[in-house]
Amino acid sequence: MPIARISLYEGRTKEQKRELAEEITQSMVRIIGCTRESVNIIYDDIPRADWVIGGAPETAVAKSG
Repeated sequence: MPIARISLYEGRTKEQKRELAEEITQSMVRIIGCTRESVNIIYDDIPRADWVIGGAPETAVAKSG
């Protein structure tokens, strides 16, 4: 059972996630030879304030950079 865990900033649409899951599923089937039904995709929607880069929340990094 292949599992792909994807962490993204929150706010992506269901359609964007569906399309990404389809592309990842197709690639896994083609490259590693698993069945479509065995592929699991897990999305972690992370608020920007909870995404820390270099010790600072991403929101602070984005404002300074």
